[in-house]
Amino acid sequence: MEEPQNDHLSDYARKVWVAAGIAAAILTILATLWFGFEILLMVFVGLLLALAFSLPAGWLCRHSFLSRRWALLVVLLVISGLLAAFSVNFAFGISQEFEQLAKTLPDSLAELKQAIGQWPLGSQIIEWVGQNSASNGALGNWSSRVSMVFSTTLGALLNVAVIVFIGLFIAFDPAIYRAGLLQLITPSRRQGAAEVLEVIEHKLAWWLVGRLASMSAVGLLAGVGLWLLDVPMALSLGLLAGLLSFIPYLGPLFSAIPALLVAFSVDPTTMLHVAVLYAGVQALESYLVTPLIQREAVSIPPGLLLVVQVWLGLVAGLLGMLVAEPLIVVGMILVQRLYVRGWLEREGRPLD
Repeated sequence: MEEPQNDHLSDYARKVWVAAGIAAAILTILATLWFGFEILLMVFVGLLLALAFSLPAGWLCRHSFLSRRWALLVVLLVISGLLAAFSVNFAFGISQEFEQLAKTLPDSLAELKQAIGQWPLGSQIIEWVGQNSASNGALGNWSSRVSMVFSTTLGALLNVAVIVFIGLFIAFDPAIYRAGLLQLITPSRRQGAAEVLEVIEHKLAWWLVGRLASMSAVGLLAGVGLWLLDVPMALSLGLLAGLLSFIPYLGPLFSAIPALLVAFSVDPTTMLHVAVLYAGVQALESYLVTPLIQREAVSIPPGLLLVVQVWLGLVAGLLGMLVAEPLIVVGMILVQRLYVRGWLEREGRPLD
């Protein structure tokens, strides 16, 4: 009479241990994601860099007699040569301009504050901003996290070196990493997983091409426009605008602030002209350059992108803001392929 009860207790204990094991596994995964979040973001940036190396290498391999590895080596040599030529011709001048920019911005900000104080409600605005401790705390927290990535020269160089090596290792032999990832999937689902990886690679490639084209267009137009307006440090401000345009929506805003402050130190009218210039460049980039190139990429809702950018910026600083958009691209593909098509359609649920 006691054996069924013992069997029942044994089955109940097994279920308890299974539930405890699942809970422990979930907590372990969450702890790994929390404490190693920035490391995972660095790995993701390395994957994007590997894709950036692979795109021209793949094109050269298809249109020449070179193998993929030799084509990649040629691409790396060309990139290294271009960087060396840029460093010899422009790096010293740009470094001097950035030093001058760092000295000019505080004075321009003080002049702007003094000019605002002469407005009818200017003194109240300045006093409100100074006494708003909540906003100052949030901005201070945000700025400290943003500067955390580049807090020291050694730390920044180490992060860049790690990302570059990850990109190089994956770019030279991507098949071994793809095969290793597919080995983690059950055999019945490996074909579907391989298709998902191909879609992700295709979408990220188009996204990357669009970003690089957008950065080039914004940097060139902003630099030439600032030079025509006789704004000091036009080269460094144009380069800054091109680099920060990698971050959609927020990047152009960040790049416009120093340009407006420098222009204000010259003349308030010049500041207005610079504002019109940056608004025109951003409109051209948003409505012409990016839509033409990223038609093959995923269409991201602006509200979703801004929320993820702010969240990742607060969690991981500048690095999180840089990878917000490609992470959303990957997430939307996984949701579409695994949940919408893989779950809802299989269950016969309506998608509308």
